[in-house]
Amino acid sequence: MKNETCERNMDKFLALDKYERIPLGVTLHFLCCKKCRTQARYLTLAERYTSEPIRETPVKNMLENIPIKPVSMAKWIISGIIMILMMVTFGLFLNKTDSTTFAIIFNVLFGLIITAYCSIFVAANMDFFMKKSSKLWN
Repeated sequence: MKNETCERNMDKFLALDKYERIPLGVTLHFLCCKKCRTQARYLTLAERYTSEPIRETPVKNMLENIPIKPVSMAKWIISGIIMILMMVTFGLFLNKTDSTTFAIIFNVLFGLIITAYCSIFVAANMDFFMKKSSKLWN
């Protein structure tokens, strides 16, 4: 069954045009299946290296020296600090009211905003996290 799933997801991956976003189902499969993830990474590298002029360095050296683009954390940190400051300020004004319903709604909303912020951060930097985690496990 896993081979059929792997085949179907690899077919979807291979059917994509250049620079087209990978569908969510295929991305989730790649997160769970190391074999498909490495195969897709090698296919992407092969496509990138075939479009460049011929080099004299061996392929093994090229695969080991894959550059990792630095992730700019400044925008994420600044927006996170602004978000937390706004929520703390709102929380201080909330203490002046005695409405427990309003406090519950605020806390649930605060949790949802933090969860959304963290999930958007991870989704936007998925390549960075995958490369870092593969270096830790190998």
